[in-house]
Amino acid sequence: MTNLGRFRLIVPAANAKPSPSIGQTLGPLGINMMAFCKEFNARTAKIRPDVPVQVTIVPNADRTFKFSLRTPSSTWFLLRAARCPMGSEQAGKEVIGNVTLKEGICRSLIGSARAMGIRVTPELLPAFSKRDYTPVENLEQMRRDLRQKRKAARRANAKA
Repeated sequence: MTNLGRFRLIVPAANAKPSPSIGQTLGPLGINMMAFCKEFNARTAKIRPDVPVQVTIVPNADRTFKFSLRTPSSTWFLLRAARCPMGSEQAGKEVIGNVTLKEGICRSLIGSARAMGIRVTPELLPAFSKRDYTPVENLEQMRRDLRQKRKAARRANAKA
C-alpha cells in the first residue's frame, strides 16, 4: 500500500455531505465520497454539529484511506469566546471584541487574538460587557449577514 500523500480538509462535525468542497479533494484520489462521509459522521457523532473539524486524509494507491481528526482552529475558539462572527478587516486599527484572561487563553493565543482584532484584557471592557447576551448559535447567521453587507458595499464602491 503506497500512500499518495496527506490532504487536509475542514469539515463540519457530524454533518459531512458529498459536496463540491469534499468532492474536489476526494475525487482525484479515487476515494468514495459516501464511504468517507459515513465514516466521518460516525466518528464525529459525539461532537456538537457544525463545529469545523480539521481532517487529515491519507489515501492509499488501492483506493483505501485513513483519516485523523484534529480540534477546531484556535481562531474558531477565539471568535466564539469573543462572540464575534468574523475577525476584523483592519486588525491593528479596529477592535471587534474582547476576551479576558479568565477565559483560559494561553500566551500563544494572545498573538492570534490581536491579529484578528480581539483585545485581551484582565477584565472585560465596558464596551463589550453585553457580548454575553449574544447567543453563540447566532454567530453563523451574523457572519453571513456581515459578508453580504461587505459585498454590497464593495460593489457600491466599484460602481462609484
